[in-house]
Amino acid sequence: MKHLRSWFSSIAAAALVLAWVLAPWRAGAQSLAPVEAPTPVPTPVVTTTPLPYPAYGTPAPDISRQQPTANVPASVSLAQAVAIAVMGSPTFASERAQYRAIAAKYSSEKQAILPNISGSASVTRSYGGSRTTQSGSGSTTSIGGNVTTINGQLQLQQLIFDGGRVIAAIRTAKESDIAGRDTLVRQLQTLDYTVAQAYFGVLQANATVDADASLVRQFETQEGAVRQQIRLGAAARSDLAAAQFQTAQARGALITAQGTAIGAQATFATDLGLNADALVDPQALAGAGGGPKVLTYAQALNEALALRPDFLSAEHTVESAQQNVRYAKLGRFPSITANASTGYSELLPTATPKLTAGQSLGATLTIPIFDQGLTNYNVAIAQSQLDQATAGLLGSRLTVESDVRGALANLISARASLLQAQAELQSAQVNQQATQAKYKVGAATITDIVTAEANLATAQRDSITGIYNERLAEQRYTYAMGTGDLTLP
Repeated sequence: MKHLRSWFSSIAAAALVLAWVLAPWRAGAQSLAPVEAPTPVPTPVVTTTPLPYPAYGTPAPDISRQQPTANVPASVSLAQAVAIAVMGSPTFASERAQYRAIAAKYSSEKQAILPNISGSASVTRSYGGSRTTQSGSGSTTSIGGNVTTINGQLQLQQLIFDGGRVIAAIRTAKESDIAGRDTLVRQLQTLDYTVAQAYFGVLQANATVDADASLVRQFETQEGAVRQQIRLGAAARSDLAAAQFQTAQARGALITAQGTAIGAQATFATDLGLNADALVDPQALAGAGGGPKVLTYAQALNEALALRPDFLSAEHTVESAQQNVRYAKLGRFPSITANASTGYSELLPTATPKLTAGQSLGATLTIPIFDQGLTNYNVAIAQSQLDQATAGLLGSRLTVESDVRGALANLISARASLLQAQAELQSAQVNQQATQAKYKVGAATITDIVTAEANLATAQRDSITGIYNERLAEQRYTYAMGTGDLTLP
């Protein structure tokens, strides 16, 4: 019995030695299984050269190609982008043209207080007639045949009094001019805000592409590590399928991010008034630098009501409408106009000297008596416009209140969310590294790895979104407050 137990012990020891020797061979044999050798796919490498689009699949070089534009740098700051948009945006060009018409009307109305001077001259040639003239001595002269008559006259009219109607018209045009200029300033701020949104949209899209490409590399590295674990017999073949799923998902996200970046670039270029494929890229995001100061709601509202050009425009529109009502009512008021004229008339040929018509000086009093209700109609229209302007002023104030309150809350939330997103990213990175270390020693499963990597991907996107959400929130806050250093060219 003792020898039998010794014999079994020897056999068991030999089996263990044989198993230890054959273990690497089994792992190598398992690594040859079809599930562990997927069809190779190109792996993009993130460098200073943009990724091909799409990173995986049939290449489409034309859609991602950008064309240089004369006098437009390939890389622009936000201030440069706004300057390009001011010069090239068709929308702002249209608004600027509208303001020119308003300014021209004001310039014209101001001339109404100046005298009206006009001149006229005529030359008439008559054929086959005759005319008899009488001289101072009583003798008569008969002129026959062809006769030329020359006349010239210079007239001057000056308004003396109309009850203030012209002044009301000037004030109406002046307030409209100020309102139009404030509106144009607000349109300039809107253009600045639109360009900033597109500017940071491109940067966010590009950052997402870079982050997704980095995730693809990490997942491909993890996939290689799983293969190595399988070769060493420390992982099952099913673990590779889970790792491959994670890599494929990351590649799909990268392709989607590339398409989003191309669309964002096209929007940015067209907002600047350039072709959609223009080579114009935002410069890399600099440090936050503190950003705008966060005020209380009451402080922010008071500042916005004092600075917002659209609200100031609404106030001046009401003033203009009030002056227009006054102008319409003064249509019933009499007016006094002074006039003076001088001229001469000459008949050729003639035996007498040139005849001077002489000068005249006078005044005209105009008293409206009955105008078939035209003045009443004008007053009603002007009053209606005043009521609309007053309602518009109230609506503008409510818009300012809503904008300021929403922008203020959005900025506070964006800054707080960014801090949480950064903490989330840091935790996800630590957790992913710890899970990988545990997996290598068999203390974690492939499910743990996939979960940690998915959390890391989410945290990276949240961090990118948080960074640019803060920048956009700052732009929205500045736009809502009506602040900024932009001025009309």
